[in-house]
Amino acid sequence: MKCFVDSSAWIALADRTDQYHLQASAFLRQLSASDLLHTSNYVLAETITRLRRTAGHHVAVRWAEDCRKSHLLHIHYGDQEVDDAALQIFKKYADQELSFVDCASMALMERLNIERIFAFDEDFRKSGFLLVP
Repeated sequence: MKCFVDSSAWIALADRTDQYHLQASAFLRQLSASDLLHTSNYVLAETITRLRRTAGHHVAVRWAEDCRKSHLLHIHYGDQEVDDAALQIFKKYADQELSFVDCASMALMERLNIERIFAFDEDFRKSGFLLVP
């Protein structure tokens, strides 16, 4: 299974006080070695910033270092094409409260042909993606 990971899932995993921590941890444990996790530099930046505010600087740094060392995670880096596609998505869903990072994630998911997203953000489901867990 290919699955994109949103900052809402990363935060739930890293912050034991997050309301979705147990659910996120259980989902991660049930993944097999053949499951491919994907995320982006946009999502990493958003997650590091939010973790610093909610869980502290040391948690944010440790989380970022763990992600960069992980062999189970593929980090995709945005380019001008992703930014342009994200802006189009942002304009298309003007009636939703999507962040630009969410739109960039959607653009990357479309580029990579990924339908599933590990997230706790219903906006992805409303935009046609399969939300897991």
